[in-house]
Amino acid sequence: MTMVGRQYGGRAVTERKAERRERFLDAATRIFAERGYANCSLADVCAAAALSKRQFYEEFQTREDVLVAAYDRIQDEAAAAVLAALAELDPRFDMTTAMTAVVSAYLGSIGADPYRTKVAFIEVVGVSDRMEQHRRERRHAWAAMLDATVVPAVAPGARIRGGTAWGASALIGAINGLTHEWVLADPRPSTAELVELLVPIALSLLEVPDQRTA
Repeated sequence: MTMVGRQYGGRAVTERKAERRERFLDAATRIFAERGYANCSLADVCAAAALSKRQFYEEFQTREDVLVAAYDRIQDEAAAAVLAALAELDPRFDMTTAMTAVVSAYLGSIGADPYRTKVAFIEVVGVSDRMEQHRRERRHAWAAMLDATVVPAVAPGARIRGGTAWGASALIGAINGLTHEWVLADPRPSTAELVELLVPIALSLLEVPDQRTA
């Protein structure tokens, strides 16, 4: 019998493994945000998930692996939220309205849980050379998505000022820097206030044939 077909306690082995992995990710996201990644041990992650080290090593090799996986989950879900927003855009929307919908979807996903926001923008920073390279790769993936998917939907015929490598990086840098400050702010501004600030920045980085931004 294959792994896919095996049952344990009435549930497929793959289903149980996926559930355990999610428990580790949820627990790691919470305690890394609460205590700081540097202050949490592998044992802390296991205790927070109410799972054993043996079960941890069935999913991950190191504590940093679970941080990378938690970060990737946050980024993947934000990308899915942006794609869903793009699919729902009314073609009659002007650029400002369309960009507002996209930025709102991104920040709505990232900011839906303060633990996730803190992990994505604070706890992953400066962890290791490996993590920094991974973050850079994710930024490049976002830049490619902006160029190939977001801009054509928001402003057909437009291009990113300075090209994907520079213009998209400028926007991503603005979002990352502002969101970092937002996480640490007390009191914390609403997501809508961030959107209001970021949309004009995003639009300023687009070049359209007739140079209209609305």
